[in-house]
Amino acid sequence: MNRAWQKWLIIVLRLGFGSLLIFASIDKIQHPHTFAELVENYRVLGEGLSRWVAVWIPYLEALTGLLLILFIWKEATVVMNCLLMLIFLILVSQAYVRGLDIRCGCFFVEGESTIGLLKILENLLYAGLAFLLVELTMRGVK
Repeated sequence: MNRAWQKWLIIVLRLGFGSLLIFASIDKIQHPHTFAELVENYRVLGEGLSRWVAVWIPYLEALTGLLLILFIWKEATVVMNCLLMLIFLILVSQAYVRGLDIRCGCFFVEGESTIGLLKILENLLYAGLAFLLVELTMRGVK
């Protein structure tokens, strides 16, 4: 892939992930108690830590999204985005493997469908694209 295409791909991925993360954070910030219940349903962190995570993760998503869009702290921001996507993939996958009949809570605290193979594939795609963004950014394509 030539450098011009790589530059455009970086821009598209940064703006896409930035918008996605900001969009995903809005409903969670507006409904922290409901989101805390969804986080607790994953049965990974326990009640106390789930509540703490439910308060801070949406703000981390929003901040990461904003920094991606503004092209600030490029390397750190794309790595944080990749880590978020990997964590989301792991959480959704472990819930599916364990047979938990829960709603994702990925974008909305109400009305989302239960976790299934399609949600895992979606998260796998996000993680792959996030890794590609890290690779392109760290290679020095600006």
